[in-house]
Amino acid sequence: MTQSSSTLTPDRQRPEAAAASPGPGTSPVRAWLAVIALSLGTFSFVTTETLPIGLLPSIGAGVDVSVGTAGFLVTGFAAVAAITAAPLTTLCGRIDRKWLLAGLLVMYVAGNLLATVASSYGALLSARVLVALAHGVFWSIAAAIAVRLVPERHAVRATALVLGGISLASVLGVPLGTMIGQRSGWHTAFAAVAAIGFVVLVAVLFLLPNLPAQGSGSLAALPRVLRNGRLRVAVAVTALVMIGHFLAFTYIAPYLEQITGISEGMVGVLLLVFGAAGFAGNFVAGAVVGRSVHGTLTGALVLMTVSLALLWAFGDSRPAAITLLVVWGLAFAALPVGLQTWVLQLAKEESDAASSLYVAAFNGAIAVGSLAGGLLVDSAAGPRAVTAVAAALTACALLTLLLSARGTRTRDRAPSPTPTKA
Repeated sequence: MTQSSSTLTPDRQRPEAAAASPGPGTSPVRAWLAVIALSLGTFSFVTTETLPIGLLPSIGAGVDVSVGTAGFLVTGFAAVAAITAAPLTTLCGRIDRKWLLAGLLVMYVAGNLLATVASSYGALLSARVLVALAHGVFWSIAAAIAVRLVPERHAVRATALVLGGISLASVLGVPLGTMIGQRSGWHTAFAAVAAIGFVVLVAVLFLLPNLPAQGSGSLAALPRVLRNGRLRVAVAVTALVMIGHFLAFTYIAPYLEQITGISEGMVGVLLLVFGAAGFAGNFVAGAVVGRSVHGTLTGALVLMTVSLALLWAFGDSRPAAITLLVVWGLAFAALPVGLQTWVLQLAKEESDAASSLYVAAFNGAIAVGSLAGGLLVDSAAGPRAVTAVAAALTACALLTLLLSARGTRTRDRAPSPTPTKA
């Protein structure tokens, strides 16, 4: 077997940290319930990250700032998570994972409770920063913890279940949070997500066994994992495709209204369709990633690039736009599962540190993509341009993936030098 095939092979080549048993006395039912709790935690964190999007006008009015300034509650959240995920995760490398999760969830609940009583922009922003600090670390360790809880053959399934919280947040979290905020006030929406976080905290305390840390707990872990060239490729692919996705998706509403001619009331329905397609695609990805990580990522990137390019060309046709939106949702759903699995396979001894780099790239992409998309939408190019630029970025991600795989195969086929006699 070549080195590249072992790198991109599913569960059998998981990092040793993932293969560790949670310990005696942990029943399979309890283990899977703990994985579901982690999925609910992912759902709650992602919902909180994007919650202000549907409530920006009311939040801006409530704390007396413009809608654009209120938008920094999302962009700033993503930026803080991106900057702090890697260093904080490595510094927490020696803390038992159960109690680290509990501490992060306490920060999550506290931050959202502070948001429920915030009466000024500064107070609300401070509450968001507190949650963002926990967000990056939680996302960095959640998938690695999940695969430690289940048998090795179920590792990809557990990863898909945990990351399914991302799609579920798109389908249910953000729409429901927006609805609650519009009917009962935005403070109530933050109270609702705080309540979900408290449920996850209780579940973690009762369901998770003690999970001794397996990281170094030192910032020196970051330079070590960065020396892994394949991991750098994985992080680069993540950054490119996620910038492209959020550049276009953040402004899908003006695109559908101005280019496709969809009414404002139907935009929400189509976003639910997109989220539902992603939710289904997430679990399809869980099955196919187990066969080939590289093949899954390649297929998803091809579909996403083609769908975005065709949206740019034929977005003024309603049937075409709706169909391509579904394809986009299906393709995108495979990427978090595939990329996270790839990262875990590439980092055998410092999986948390490696995952934190992936999380940093993901959240940094949210900030960069949404900012760049806003500049494009406000420019003469208009909303149509976001799909063209997004397609170009995902094409670059695809090319990077293909070239890295080709380079790996070339190195693997190269003959070993014949030793010479002294």
